[in-house]
Amino acid sequence: MQARSWALLLAVLAAFAAQAQTASTPAVQAQRGGTFIEPPERVDPLYLPQGPDQPGQAPWREPVLQLRLTAEVPLRSGQSVGSGTQGGRPASPTLQAQLRWRGLDDPAWYAQVAFFRYLGSDEQRPWDPDFTYAFGYDDGQPGRWAFFYANYTGTRLHPDPALGESRFNFPQGQWTASYRFLLPEGMRSTLLVGDGDSALCHADANWVPTYTQANTSALGSNKYSLALGCRYSRPDGWFAHATAFAWPDRSRQQPWDPDYTYGLGWTSPAPRGPTIQYANYSGNRWPGRAGAPGEGTLRSGSISVSWGWGW
Repeated sequence: MQARSWALLLAVLAAFAAQAQTASTPAVQAQRGGTFIEPPERVDPLYLPQGPDQPGQAPWREPVLQLRLTAEVPLRSGQSVGSGTQGGRPASPTLQAQLRWRGLDDPAWYAQVAFFRYLGSDEQRPWDPDFTYAFGYDDGQPGRWAFFYANYTGTRLHPDPALGESRFNFPQGQWTASYRFLLPEGMRSTLLVGDGDSALCHADANWVPTYTQANTSALGSNKYSLALGCRYSRPDGWFAHATAFAWPDRSRQQPWDPDYTYGLGWTSPAPRGPTIQYANYSGNRWPGRAGAPGEGTLRSGSISVSWGWGW
């Protein structure tokens, strides 16, 4: 009798143990073959496919007010080419302070102004600006159009009419319609060399209502150009950019108007970190086309360091 009681007790304990093991062990899912692997409790959103049940991206937004301070040093040894209030980039080292405002409900609308201080004041030429300004509609996103006006002519805070100076030179500014787009899918595997690399491109149509003719210093009208360019960026902050220009009427292209521009640099990933850049916006010419003296060489570019803040 005692032996039967012990046997019954052991049977009950064995039953409880089997039930506990069954509860703690996940059931094997039915499948055609292979070994079932329990999925993780959480999947990184980076690996989740986008679909109708996924939240959309956060709306693009820049700070309402941005300040950028820049120190720029040209590499050229001589003066840049120019005439009247239009010409090449300054030949003097400069300190620059740029303010950009995006205060409307649609943040793509903006206005900006940049002030220049010439460290070699005797090297400021009539086409070197006291300030530049721009305004327009541009959110910098792919698949979008941008429309803006920019003026980089020889503006003056205190113009001298006897010297033909003007404060804003508004008719001599450039109007631009630009379409932004990503590098085509078929070209990415060839041109993007690293994980996380990207290229944002743009196609532009430019119009300058009034421009200076280098050979006569007289004013001409309606200078048009087309442009195609890209900016290549790496996650570690390195970037490069290049733009090619086409001039429907080459007789209106001036010696300081480029066939192409280019640059490269590095932006610190730290907040308010510096951006260091070499850029060449001089009168570069394609092989077989003669350029103006001092234009279109590596030394025609400049090196700049800038810092930005946003509020």
